[in-house]
Amino acid sequence: MKIIALVLVGLLCVSAETQTRSPGQLLVDHINSLILSIRNEQTEHDDIYTVQQRECGDELGFRKKEVQDAVDALTRATEHKGRAQAAHASATADLIRVKTYQQILEDQVEFITTRRNDRAANFNKKVQNINTSLSLIDGAEQIVNEFANSSASFLQVTKHFNNMFLQATKAGNAGEYAPLLSVLVELSGDGNVSVDNINRIRQLLNELREKLQAALSQLTDNENTQIEVFQARKNRVQDVITLLVNVQGQLTAYIAQLQATITKEEDIINSATSKRIRNQNLLNYASDMCNAFNTEYTDSTGARRKEVELLTKLRTFVEQRVEEFNQYGGDPTDVFASYAKQGSAQAAEAQFLQLRANLRARK
Repeated sequence: MKIIALVLVGLLCVSAETQTRSPGQLLVDHINSLILSIRNEQTEHDDIYTVQQRECGDELGFRKKEVQDAVDALTRATEHKGRAQAAHASATADLIRVKTYQQILEDQVEFITTRRNDRAANFNKKVQNINTSLSLIDGAEQIVNEFANSSASFLQVTKHFNNMFLQATKAGNAGEYAPLLSVLVELSGDGNVSVDNINRIRQLLNELREKLQAALSQLTDNENTQIEVFQARKNRVQDVITLLVNVQGQLTAYIAQLQATITKEEDIINSATSKRIRNQNLLNYASDMCNAFNTEYTDSTGARRKEVELLTKLRTFVEQRVEEFNQYGGDPTDVFASYAKQGSAQAAEAQFLQLRANLRARK
């Protein structure tokens, strides 16, 4: 607009002698040229503004979509992370419980094994006592036979039987020896050893041997049964422990997978957050820029419209007074000076001078 003002001012100052047409006509032509130039400038700005609007629409739409995509990704990742964290906490609690169950069962295996070992030791002790008693019974039969043949004294018999009673007391079955003890007491009382007494002792020793052998057989059967029960129970518990160990492995792998998922979703959350912030900033910048385009277009269009209105008024003014402008080819203010002398050009001069002042102010 600075150029427009300079051209207009220069034109108004051109001497009438240098023009091929009259100064008034030439002035009208240049006013028309300026109006056309302003309208062409507005057309160019319209085209530019149309492109700007299209590009702004594309950019704003793209950035809004990018922001929404980031928000959606952030929402999904946050939900996935929350579910993975809940599953991770649940699986970790399950793993702790499984380990606790495993420890309880291992303690149980240790307990029943210790008890089985104690019972086995007790069994072996009882077997040893019975075998010792059986050995003593065998020895007693031999010494009774020797006593019957008078090759052994009664003292030797009582000494051997005393050892038997001590062993029976140790084994806890001294009551089984009571009948035998009664016969020996009877023998020691009268000092006579009859065949009946010898046979009675032999019979009691045989009965005692049978009882001990039966007890040993029953003890052995019970021990075998207890071993089978123990082994079956231990195997069942070991099977459960093996299952728990496998479950631990699965839970550990699952927890590791969940942790990897949590880490991945955290990376997505960080990336989506950065993307949202970045594109929101770009959206704000694009919005500000497009608003600036709108403001510039509105202001420029309004300014051009006012310039065209002023130039149109000037053209009308010049066309109405073209003869006066032809007479004053120099400074156009001479025309207004002439009108001033006639007392009729005050308003026109003020309007024109204001227009020129406005144009010069736009320099």
